[in-house]
Amino acid sequence: MARHVSASCRDPQQRLRRVVVCACLVSTALFLGPVKSATAGNQVWSGSGPRAKSIQAIAVDPLNPSRMWAATFGAGVYRSLDGGTNWIGYRDSLTNTYVRCLAVNRVHPDSEFCGTNDGIFISTDGGATWKRNLPTISSVRSITIHPFRRSIMYASTYGSGIYKTYNGGASWNTINLGLVNTKVRDVAIHPANPETLFAATATGGGIHFSFDGGLNWTQVADTTASVGGVEKIQFDQLNPNRIYAAMLDRGVIKSTDGGANWVRINRGLTSFRCRSLAVVDTVRYVGTDSAGVYFTTLSDTLWHQVNTGLTNGDVEGLLASPSSSSTAWAGTDRGGIFRTDNRGAGWTQLDGGLLRTFGFSLAVRSSHEVYAGTGFGDRFWRSSNQGAAWTHDVALFSHDSEHAVVPDPVDPQTVYLTAYGQGVFRSDDDGLSWFNPDSSTQTLTNLFARPLVAWPGQSGHLYVGTGGGVFETVNGGSTWRPDTTGLPPSFSVRSLALVPGSPATLYAGSDSFGVYRSTDGGLNWIGKNTGIPSRFVHDVLVDVLQTTTVYAATDSGVCKSTNGGDTWAIARAGLPMGEVRSLAQDSVHPGAIFCGVWGGGAFKSLDGAQHWTAVFNQAGLPSLNVRSLAVDGGLLTLYAGTDAGVSSVSNYSLTPTAVAESVPAPIASLAVRPTPVHGDNTQVFYTLSRRGQVSIRVYDVLGRLVRTLINRQTESPGLHVLRWDGLDQGRRAAVASVYFLRMEGPDGARAVKVVLVPK
Repeated sequence: MARHVSASCRDPQQRLRRVVVCACLVSTALFLGPVKSATAGNQVWSGSGPRAKSIQAIAVDPLNPSRMWAATFGAGVYRSLDGGTNWIGYRDSLTNTYVRCLAVNRVHPDSEFCGTNDGIFISTDGGATWKRNLPTISSVRSITIHPFRRSIMYASTYGSGIYKTYNGGASWNTINLGLVNTKVRDVAIHPANPETLFAATATGGGIHFSFDGGLNWTQVADTTASVGGVEKIQFDQLNPNRIYAAMLDRGVIKSTDGGANWVRINRGLTSFRCRSLAVVDTVRYVGTDSAGVYFTTLSDTLWHQVNTGLTNGDVEGLLASPSSSSTAWAGTDRGGIFRTDNRGAGWTQLDGGLLRTFGFSLAVRSSHEVYAGTGFGDRFWRSSNQGAAWTHDVALFSHDSEHAVVPDPVDPQTVYLTAYGQGVFRSDDDGLSWFNPDSSTQTLTNLFARPLVAWPGQSGHLYVGTGGGVFETVNGGSTWRPDTTGLPPSFSVRSLALVPGSPATLYAGSDSFGVYRSTDGGLNWIGKNTGIPSRFVHDVLVDVLQTTTVYAATDSGVCKSTNGGDTWAIARAGLPMGEVRSLAQDSVHPGAIFCGVWGGGAFKSLDGAQHWTAVFNQAGLPSLNVRSLAVDGGLLTLYAGTDAGVSSVSNYSLTPTAVAESVPAPIASLAVRPTPVHGDNTQVFYTLSRRGQVSIRVYDVLGRLVRTLINRQTESPGLHVLRWDGLDQGRRAAVASVYFLRMEGPDGARAVKVVLVPK
């Protein structure tokens, strides 16, 4: 079938001008600047940032206060057995990890419920494993258990109203009769008369009440409670006629007559945007979206801001200890959980693995800036000091996992990011803000995007792998074109590798079909799996110098091909058993190849994957579950994205023997691609064995100087790339002829012949 092809991408003359250079050169080898000194851990893994996770709710075991649970927005449920000192995440069978609320059976606390963005899940083993209990089309915002008959529960949803079960969740039914607004955020049960319920709904609904267990609802007549949205509502257990409600943007209101009349109690609040509420004994806490926590006593006359030690002011969840009114926990948006034992006078952060986010993807610019795409909506992060400190974007653009981050090869301010389920996003201000350039055209028809690769030397030319094959853009993601001919219909792409050329060669790894190869820029694909024992290919790497040498990270280890994927062989000597999730190569010192083993850590090979050794002491990694790798060869620094953050290590050895610490000198070389050249986009590859002055000049056959390409006083060792645009010293087009490129450097002189042909 004929297909429309953009001239800028498919024209044969245009394609002949593309140069053969491995995509691995994009971020580290193009126009390397002055080499900085390494600040990452010197032969020791260091760092565990970025530190994130939004805590939506906190629950405590009423029979064992040391056992706690935290609902995270994107990372499932975390559990602590030591009062919050250490946390472990549990997501087994929790198909939706965006958890909004928790409920614990007070008599049998091994039985828990959690509400997610698409339903209710139940656990009967203390939160270690989960099973879907009620699928919903709306997010579940609260689950409330009857104080006496624990088989009766209420679940509020943001759009589908309120569900009720009489049999512990075996079956649920909606009870929405009389609700003005079905976007319900919370349900409160009268502690003595449990047929009396109050519901907190969104703007336009306010507070509703029911006197018959939710069979009929009535909107509160008092406009103080009926105008505006309500986030949380709670009874005072000591005096149930006293009810408190945290409003979306109107502060706190209370009723002292069982909900008939309401008054605002906002004196002392500097933020009226309330997100959480806790009422216990004579103490009331309210959490806001930016001003932290406020505290007041039974008189309710004045709120006191209590934020000492609270480093994050966006408080999404609050829990007051039922046994001690002085103790409370605050769950924040990307700051983890804080605890106070003195009514908020001082807060202590509870870390223990809870804060460290998932390093799903990594990239390094030639400026040594590091980018991290994180998991489960924890934002895009960047570091300018080798991971010692991280900063994130101003606004969260997506709650989905970021499986690839790629700097634009030309524009130093442009970065691309894949958000699984949302497509490809772009930033034109180095990650400060993001947008989807395809949002209006929607040409990327499969938004489950994972791997992303950029064409070296071309701004905005990218390939993305999705749940439905490969797509290509030549305009920075504004429009996409499918490149799927020959791929199975259900080809879910897990990895991509690009060898630019005329035409390009592409490799795509899937989760069930192994490796497919295209030798015509993605127009057609064919399976290349001879010798691969596992068809789940997590990553594909093309060697920087030998582009017919390809590595595949599979469930069975590393596989290697020396003939462009026609045949493969296992290359896992020295690796522990387990999935290999990621591959990376030091493009400055191409002999060094790295892989990340799930559950095993990071490993290095210096002999083309024949043998592997651990990258220093693996115990220094915050987690042995390595998801991603990136290399800054100019600083001899390796970055590893794990389940517990991103760590880095510098000054890894480049010699096969463990005792030698000196870096072996690369062989000095000079090469030009492609040959013959057309002159407008010729790439010159040169390698230095040691630091020193270097110059590269173009001469004609009579020995006359045509152009000085570079003349640098100091250049770092390793591989470098520059361009010759086919112009002479006067910026005029050089005539078609034979030329010589001469490099003079610390290793002496090298020369190579170049044939320039007409365009």
